[in-house]
Amino acid sequence: MRKYTNIPLPDDLIKQIESIIEKLELGYKTKSEFVKEAVREKIIKISEFKGIKKP
Repeated sequence: MRKYTNIPLPDDLIKQIESIIEKLELGYKTKSEFVKEAVREKIIKISEFKGIKKP
């Protein structure tokens, strides 16, 4: 079973995410889906830039 942690985000950032989900048809159904993908992409970019393997 996966364990989850809640991370607070500023209201303005949440509103931007909600707007993207509502207005753009990118396949995201929830804010969580959007944030998880964004974090994964950032980890990949940092890992590639620093030449390290992803955890």
